[in-house]
Amino acid sequence: MKRLQFLLLAILLLVGLVACESEPVVTPTATRTPAAVGTAAPVFGEPTLAGDETPVPDEVVETVEPEDVGPFGPNDFPDNVNPLTGLIVDDPSVLDRPPLLIKVSNAPASVRPQSGLASADQVWEHQMEGYRVATRYTAVFLGETPERVGSVRSGRLPDLELVPMYEGIYVASGYSTNRNAPGTPPRVRELMLDADWIERNFSYEFGYRDPYSVRIPLEGKAVEHTLFAIPAELWKLAEERNIGASTTLEPGFVFDKLVPDGGIETTTAQINYLGPAPNNTWEFDAESGTWLLWTDDIEHGDDLTGEQLAFENVVVVYAEHYDSDFVEDEPSGLHSVGVILTGEGDAVLLRDGLRYELTWKRANEDSMIQFFDASGTQIAFKPGKTWFHLVSINVEPPEVIFE
Repeated sequence: MKRLQFLLLAILLLVGLVACESEPVVTPTATRTPAAVGTAAPVFGEPTLAGDETPVPDEVVETVEPEDVGPFGPNDFPDNVNPLTGLIVDDPSVLDRPPLLIKVSNAPASVRPQSGLASADQVWEHQMEGYRVATRYTAVFLGETPERVGSVRSGRLPDLELVPMYEGIYVASGYSTNRNAPGTPPRVRELMLDADWIERNFSYEFGYRDPYSVRIPLEGKAVEHTLFAIPAELWKLAEERNIGASTTLEPGFVFDKLVPDGGIETTTAQINYLGPAPNNTWEFDAESGTWLLWTDDIEHGDDLTGEQLAFENVVVVYAEHYDSDFVEDEPSGLHSVGVILTGEGDAVLLRDGLRYELTWKRANEDSMIQFFDASGTQIAFKPGKTWFHLVSINVEPPEVIFE
């Protein structure tokens, strides 16, 4: 009996030994861990081997601290730096939304002060039909969300250049149209409907009314000066429609707190659009490091802030203008005014009390405008907001004076 037990024990030991020798050695490999809600999936490199203490890296998010001076741009902006201002934002997620381009009135004088311009990353001022009659603004928003922007007025031909440049959401009140003049050339409304970015046109006339643009009656102001865009609602709608961040902002601008060499001392600039159109005066304020705006010799403020408009950069963009083949202003018989913003031309940058003579370049309608010095080096703007003056070089050129 004992001999039988011994034989059974020996057999069991032998079987166990064979099993141990034939069991494969398994090397663990890295597996994807589901990302938490609202975060990006981690990025994986080489597999993690048994005994390797190197952790699997999370997605790299490049951010910078407020004391960093840059330069930033024209490509690869850190995730918390606004590519339109070179400024660090508290909430980087706002940079995942598309820019808003909102058409803002500047005539008559009673529409001033407008609402929301102080929060714009950039503002474009351009001549209208008649060249001497009035100017209008296209204000660009990304980093900040003002309560309202306006008053909002009808779109113009330069917006067909600007919206693709920013790949933004566009808002205007309405447009000139040939609906009552069959057989005549298409006007701004028809050109907007034919644009390949029509799905990003959230204009009042196309049905985007309350809560996206609302009427706010104002004592002493005609109804056409009472429409205001609501940025928060417009961005909410863009998110619902899966319209995300722009892809045209890089390559774009360069920003640096350090002042570029070669500037000419300048403390005052005047851009006078002639006739009843406004005279703009910018004066450099050394204490704030910004340029302060006067329009027709009156401090130009923002109705929301109660403060004078102040921009770190002012740029004069000299460009060829033209009269369109259609009438914009029926009573006056004035044709719509267009601008050519592709190719290249002269420009002037004002920053830090200095003036820089530059060349602007833009390859095509889907690229951002850029600015270069005489050596061909892209000039650095001061981190902050920028005001652009579009100035005709061939038809009724405004008077531009630097002091």
